[in-house]
Amino acid sequence: MAASEYQPPHRLARGLASLAAVLLLVSCPRALFAQDQAVAEADRLSAQIQSLQAAGRFAEAIVLGRRRLELLEQTLGAEHPQVADSLNNLAVLHGVQGDYTEAEALFERTLALRERTFGPTHPLVAKGLYGLAMLYGARGNLTEAQPLAERALAIRRRTLGADHPLVAKSLHGLAMLLMARGAGDAAAEGYFLEALAVWKQTLGEEHPEAARSLHGLAILCRLRGEVERAEALFLRVRAIWEKAYGPDHPDVARSLHSLAGLYLDQGRLDEAEPLFRRALAIREASLGTNHPGLAQSLQGLAQLAVRQGEPELARTSIARALEIQEHNLADSLAAGSERHKRDYLQVLAAAADTAISLHLRSSPADPAAARLAFATVLRRKGRILDVQSGSLAALRAHLAPADQVLLDQWTTARTRLATLAFGVLGEDAPVSAATGAAQSLQREAERLEAALSRRSAEFVALSAPADPQSVQRQIPSATVLVELILYRPLNLQATRFSEQFAAPRYAAYLFDGRGALDWVDLGEARAIDATAQVFRNAVRNSALPTAELKAAARRLDRALMEPVRAKLGGRRRLLVSPDGALNLIPFAALVDEHGRFLVERFTIQYLGSGRDLLRLARPATLRHPPLLIANPDFDRADAVVDRLAAAGKIDTRAGKFDALGFAALPATAKEVAALAELLPDARVLTQAAATESALKRSSGPSILHIATHGFFLHPTAQAENPLLRSGLALAGVNVRKSGGDDGVLTALEVAGLDLRGTRLAVLSACETGLGDVESGEGVYGLRRALTLAGAASQLVSLWRVEDTATRDLMVGFYRELRAGAGSDDALRRVQLTMLRSRSFRHPYYWSAFIPSGDWRPMAELFARPGRR
Repeated sequence: MAASEYQPPHRLARGLASLAAVLLLVSCPRALFAQDQAVAEADRLSAQIQSLQAAGRFAEAIVLGRRRLELLEQTLGAEHPQVADSLNNLAVLHGVQGDYTEAEALFERTLALRERTFGPTHPLVAKGLYGLAMLYGARGNLTEAQPLAERALAIRRRTLGADHPLVAKSLHGLAMLLMARGAGDAAAEGYFLEALAVWKQTLGEEHPEAARSLHGLAILCRLRGEVERAEALFLRVRAIWEKAYGPDHPDVARSLHSLAGLYLDQGRLDEAEPLFRRALAIREASLGTNHPGLAQSLQGLAQLAVRQGEPELARTSIARALEIQEHNLADSLAAGSERHKRDYLQVLAAAADTAISLHLRSSPADPAAARLAFATVLRRKGRILDVQSGSLAALRAHLAPADQVLLDQWTTARTRLATLAFGVLGEDAPVSAATGAAQSLQREAERLEAALSRRSAEFVALSAPADPQSVQRQIPSATVLVELILYRPLNLQATRFSEQFAAPRYAAYLFDGRGALDWVDLGEARAIDATAQVFRNAVRNSALPTAELKAAARRLDRALMEPVRAKLGGRRRLLVSPDGALNLIPFAALVDEHGRFLVERFTIQYLGSGRDLLRLARPATLRHPPLLIANPDFDRADAVVDRLAAAGKIDTRAGKFDALGFAALPATAKEVAALAELLPDARVLTQAAATESALKRSSGPSILHIATHGFFLHPTAQAENPLLRSGLALAGVNVRKSGGDDGVLTALEVAGLDLRGTRLAVLSACETGLGDVESGEGVYGLRRALTLAGAASQLVSLWRVEDTATRDLMVGFYRELRAGAGSDDALRRVQLTMLRSRSFRHPYYWSAFIPSGDWRPMAELFARPGRR
């Protein structure tokens, strides 16, 4: 096939258009004339768009693309095939410009229209699938991208034949996705080579489209450390694109940037610099001020400057790159599911690591570098939790009937997903059936979640970045924010791309209400995490002698908090925002250089990130009285084994979710009875009334207290999501009947509760603070779910707690709250009392629960009705 014949098939589209024209001619010749004029204008605009696109002037092409789309919709109708073509072209342009949110919406609309018109196996449907797959790939959503690309390839092979340029394009795209996933170098190389063979046969091996596959193969060689082969391929690609497009095209900039990166890997800094600078200049001139490619060039230049010992250039370059990323994040985080958002932030992680590494490792004495690094931490850490919680709150505050339907569908999908995970399919159902059903429900829940995100974005700017000045205003006097971070330092001795970053490290930034900023680099994360695990094992063992426990606590303190204390200047109130595995330790039980537990010297409140202070500063309206739930009637049958009590933790690898059983907890009834005396207008649900359905029907209690069994399970094929593997047991759980639900309240379902106006949520149960740890995003489990639901503060546990000690701790905690203490002070006072007791002095008893979120006093919640 000659290059001039390389056109997507439009025979059916043209046939439909011709039929419509004949019918219109018979009925209304004047209308046909007007239509012909409009179509001619659309064709003229199409030629202009192609010319602008070839020149790399994408922003101008988008303006004309919008005009062409409106013209075709008005003339031919919204369902016409040419409208779908225009939508697809506009989606491609937005994707090239880095406007991924708009591109995704356009691709989805294109795909739906073409499937309705042509059916699911038409080449034009494959075109939409391919575009959406490449868009997902650019955003880091690789798991979803690959099956779309595979489906597009299968359609094109079947309908167009194996030796078609569009088949080569699909092979290339699939290779790029496999390479990005790290899912087999051999498979990716095979697809690249197959694509090149098709390009050579159809368009010629020097065609600019063929050069894209050469470029992909060169990147793969760079990743594998095949330096000479990569360099030769990059140089060849550069020559092809310069010949085809001229020296100032964005594709030429891409080849220059790639070659510069290869030279940077090898330490050939003098050769890399002019290439980085030329690529940057081309992108600045052709792509606009906020294009992701421009951020990529600036990031490369910053990393080069670090290795050249030019910190000022490095700082200004990475600062510009981060600003561009922030601009694009505002749109990207306003839509899509949480998983999509997490994937996209991971794509941008290297720039944040570069800024932090520049400060801590290269320019520790530079105040400007310190401010940039700290601002980056505030912007990125906990960003998704902030967006997700704000999204749900905004939607519920402006709930229209259509939104309520969408919200109900989302909640139902999550409930069905949780029910499925806990054995509704039954003993005889094959694992594959359960897994397939769970995956289908997960996709549906994520689709609804993305729709909810789009709706909520209309009400509030969810992705507004935090800044140090705003956070500073929310820090109380004599208080220090301790922002712990896990970061990857730049490896200045790297000789290949895979060595670009060294082993992860922990660091701490200290910030106070006066705006004073300090920091300390704590060391390699692997060693600190290992020490933290030894401490966790020790503090959870009530039989371990105190001396041995203190030794383990002291070792971790020496690595983690002793360097921080040296910079506190005598201040005793800490707002601690952990990262990584440090989310799972009780800082109060660490031991200082004088042999004292930190609880004896400091008041500690936990935050997900410093940006939480901005969310907590927004006033919440009290909506309903406290709700106390305890001592559920689990309907425990003789055949049910209480594995929680027997094993300390359910091993789901050996059993099934539907084998989960729970023993009665009569002591929790005494706990809640004592709390009810302190909270005179509280609603109390116990025994058979303590159902999952009753809790889900409740909204916005000022205090939510649940005393029951908690659990955190190992992943299975049916439930990999950590929000499905942590939860609470409520009435009827042992027989899977709880007022219309199954009695297993997972964290996934907790996240769907309406806890707006809830000042405090207390989970008086085992392991309610555990979950899967995600660097920069905290713990995926019940405590995250409570924040998503809207609770301003939480009290959760880090291990299996003892019943009597927990009851005493809870009653004492609430008494201190009623006396006017904040949650951090209230818990500390009770912990000190237990530490001085004979029965509960071991940290196992008093340090399991940690307070997070809002620490401010809430004594007004304890007043009798009518006195608030």
